[in-house]
Amino acid sequence: MNKTVFITGTNSGFGKAMVELFATKGWNVAATVRNKSEYPDLFKAMQNVKLYELDITNYEQVDKVAIGAISDFKKIDVVVNNAAYCLMGPTETTTMEQIENQFKTNVFGLMAVSKAFIPHFRENNSGLFINFSSASARFNYPYIASYGGSKWAVRGISESLGIELKPYGIEVKTVYPGVHATKIFTKLDHGANGNDPVYIKNYKQYYANFLGAQSSVTSVTAPETVAMEVFKEASNPKGGRLNIITGGDAKMYEFMKKILPERAFQKELVNSIIKPITAGGVTMFKLILGKNIKPLYTSIPENLTK
Repeated sequence: MNKTVFITGTNSGFGKAMVELFATKGWNVAATVRNKSEYPDLFKAMQNVKLYELDITNYEQVDKVAIGAISDFKKIDVVVNNAAYCLMGPTETTTMEQIENQFKTNVFGLMAVSKAFIPHFRENNSGLFINFSSASARFNYPYIASYGGSKWAVRGISESLGIELKPYGIEVKTVYPGVHATKIFTKLDHGANGNDPVYIKNYKQYYANFLGAQSSVTSVTAPETVAMEVFKEASNPKGGRLNIITGGDAKMYEFMKKILPERAFQKELVNSIIKPITAGGVTMFKLILGKNIKPLYTSIPENLTK
């Protein structure tokens, strides 16, 4: 009997790459998107993929979709909590509504999906959650306090659930991706306004340096690399790694944080906003990312940087 994986947020990036890989490997895939009408042909050619409409912040809908997927496939073996987005900008100029929405999707939505499938896993005495955190939950960057904070929450949730659910045969693994060629930088919620005098006077120069560093490297690690890592872990639910750090940048900063004194590590990141990235810095970053790369697309409002 083929195994089945349930994956949230599959219209692009990691989610789409995972659906395609699992499907080609013979798994059944229950894939979700927020609005099916926007993607009428998504996975249409894949007979072992069923697409569901799901907004993970709609908790009633989460429960209904989970029940529907279990009914359709009889047994779900793996749930991949991938759906998320990034809020970026100075905390001072970010609204509390934006911060709340960030946590509602990245944390509460993930918790809702997990809660919806725990009874099914418990009754089967088996099951695996693979939660997408971020490299920013191993160390955090400037200007993503809310996004990084939400991903640190995912890290904590995963570690706690991994212990809490172990007696019922349920495993929890966590993925910490660095910068990859997803569309996350084209869907940013900016906590900054180019017309805000507070932003212009106090933050624009530093934020422009930070954004310039993000967009200076035009090709980064392909999302298919992460999809393969997830597939390996899904295929070995009782073994393998509990924490999967992916991407050259994530591994580099993970290593740096271990060997550098706290203030020295902080200084490295402060320098990344004080000064524009150099040509040498771009070259080094390219070498760290390796060869399995794809174009990185960004969409930054011009009035934030010019």
